[in-house]
Order: sequence, then structure tokens, then C-alpha cells
Amino acid sequence: MMRSPYQSPKDPPARKFLRLPPREKSKKRRLLLWSAGLLLGYLVYSFVGGDSGFIRIRALQHETGELRARRRLLAVEANRAEQSRKNTTKDPLLSERVARERFHMVKKDEILYRYQAEEDSAK
Repeated sequence: MMRSPYQSPKDPPARKFLRLPPREKSKKRRLLLWSAGLLLGYLVYSFVGGDSGFIRIRALQHETGELRARRRLLAVEANRAEQSRKNTTKDPLLSERVARERFHMVKKDEILYRYQAEEDSAK
């Protein structure tokens, strides 16, 4: 049998050439993973669920759309009310009725009869 030309060194290698123990390496890696996970969680929360996140932005867009539709409906209703007001101010019969009922006005040669309210006969 032939002997190997390699001979084992009598002294152990210097510490700087040794690998780090697996325990220390895994602790650093675990700490790094935890910090990366926390950072990722914070970023996801801030972009999705925060005050200026996507969910809030979508809710505000939806509310803005509803408010715009309501504003259009109110503008149409205001236009209708304005048209109705203009039409009623031009109506001569309506103005005559208001003058008769509110101000007790009469036409020329017309007699206005007013009756006093009768008291209850049950007393």
C-alpha cells in the first residue's frame, strides 16, 4: 500500500482561517431576516393600510364619485326650482290670488264679505 504524500500538520490552523461556528452565523441571519420582515411589514402597512394607503385612496375616490353624482343631481334640481320660481312670478292669476288672500284686496266694484269664526255650540 502506498502512503499519501500529504501529512497532517501538527499544530491547528490559526483562528483567522477557521469558519465561524454555525450558531453565530444563524443568529445573524435570523436577526437579518426578522429585521427585513419587520421592514417589509411596515412598508406593506404604509402603502396599503395607512392613512395615505391604497385602501384609503380607493375609498376617497369612491366617495368623490358619489359626491360628484349628488352635485349633478342637486344642480338639476336647483335649475328646476329656479324655472318653477320664474314661471310662478310671471303667472298673473297666481299674483292675483296672493293679493286677495294675503292682503285682502278686491277689484273695483267688488264687495268683500268676512265672517267671524263661530264658537263651539257644544259648550
